Amino acid sequence: MIGGVTELPPLPDLPPAFDAGSLAGLGDDLLDALLAELGAGERATVVAMAPHQAQLRELRARTGQIATERRRRERAAHIAARAAVREQARSGEMPTVVDALGSAGFIADEQPLSEVAAFLKSGGEVRFGYATRPGPVSFTDGRQLRNARTWGEARQLFADGWEPGSPGVPGVRVHLVGTRVERVVDAAEVVVRPG
Repeated sequence: MIGGVTELPPLPDLPPAFDAGSLAGLGDDLLDALLAELGAGERATVVAMAPHQAQLRELRARTGQIATERRRRERAAHIAARAAVREQARSGEMPTVVDALGSAGFIADEQPLSEVAAFLKSGGEVRFGYATRPGPVSFTDGRQLRNARTWGEARQLFADGWEPGSPGVPGVRVHLVGTRVERVVDAAEVVVRPG
């Protein structure tokens, strides 16, 4: 039982069928009578369908309520996750990229940069590199440019005095997860999750 309707009325019977070829031999009065009979059948069908349509509207409304609740929960979880990232960044539990590059064992050296969990300090989840080519991080010595594809390569370049960025454009290129939005941000504004 949905919407208080226990048993829906059956649809009315269709008027008798006719052969389209036989219409040519009928007079105007008989055509009008057939048309009136079809109109009455249509009206009776509309009346009989009203409870069905009301039930469909009720089902769609309830489905919409559940979808709204799911979206509300997803938003709340997203907001809580961003707040947790901000707190972990503040507490040092998730260090900045620069701090993490300077410490051994924080992330395995063979870990591809495309798989490193990174976040903006504001809480948004990002990945290194371009949205269409995730992974590599550029390093510069002020004149040259080299790309690191693993955490170990990035650590080695950093240990050799290279900084994240390219000549004249310091920072780390990141893209927001699940989008094509990308930008270069200060390496101190990006934090990484251990492991």
